This record gives sequence, structure tokens and C-alpha cells, in this order.
Amino acid sequence: MKTLLAGLALSALLLVSGFTPKASYAASEDECAIWLCLPSGFPEGCSSAHSAMLKRVKKGKSPLPSFSSCAVDSGSSGSASTGKGAWLPERKECVRWAHGHGDEWCTKYETKPAEFKKNQLCIINNGNHYPPGCRSQNYVDIYIDGEKVGDTYYW
Repeated sequence: MKTLLAGLALSALLLVSGFTPKASYAASEDECAIWLCLPSGFPEGCSSAHSAMLKRVKKGKSPLPSFSSCAVDSGSSGSASTGKGAWLPERKECVRWAHGHGDEWCTKYETKPAEFKKNQLCIINNGNHYPPGCRSQNYVDIYIDGEKVGDTYYW
């Protein structure tokens, strides 16, 4: 619900500030719609924008077109931060070690919740992922006038 409200707030902000696609600069209206749909996780009615984003990524482009190619001069600015990161499932980690006779062992484990670590990659060796279950993913964050809008989107 929070991401839907953030998406609606962004939509209202852009509409009030004079947001209109510029066909001469933007590749398509669907690409410009990514700016509205991505912060709310591509809800119902945003399948064309989601497809446009995936096509851009597949072609090696940024997930979003430039903000200026989609908005008239409204005084607002938009930017996106993209990268790769590591998704780590819920796991047990050693938090206390004991040492003795040239050896060490774990004496206390804690369950760590699932999390995504931006700009950190999984280690893959002989097909094994470390930490176990780790998966590398792309992410994008959207900023309007320097403020993060919506949740981080992963793919």
C-alpha cells in the first residue's frame, strides 16, 4: 500500500508540475511511463511501462530514459541510481568464535533475516554461491528533486 501511495504521489506531482511526454525526445510514451510506474512496483495498468523497461535493459540501456526527455521544464529534476547487488536469504551466521589448540569453532549462531545488499556481489566458485543461497540482482532507485520515491525495484 505504501508503494502504491508513493506512486500516486509521484503521479500527482508530475501532473501538477506539467509532466507531458515529448515525442521528439523520448523513445515512447511507454518509456516515459516507467518514471511513474517503477516507484510503485509496476502495479496494474503499467505492463507496457514494465515491458519498455525490460526492452531498454536488454538493449544495454539505462532502465529509464532521461527525465528531461519525458517532462517539460517544470523546475523538477529526476534521476535514477542503478547497480547490482546481492540478495541474501534468511540464514544462520556465527556471531561468537572460540579458539584453542590451533583450532577455532563457532559457539553461537544467530538467524539473520533475508536482505539485499547494494553494490555487493555474491561469490560463485565451482557453481557454489557464497554466502549459501546468495543471488546477484540488478536494482534501481528513483529520485525526484533529490528525494527517493517509492521502494527499490529489483530484477
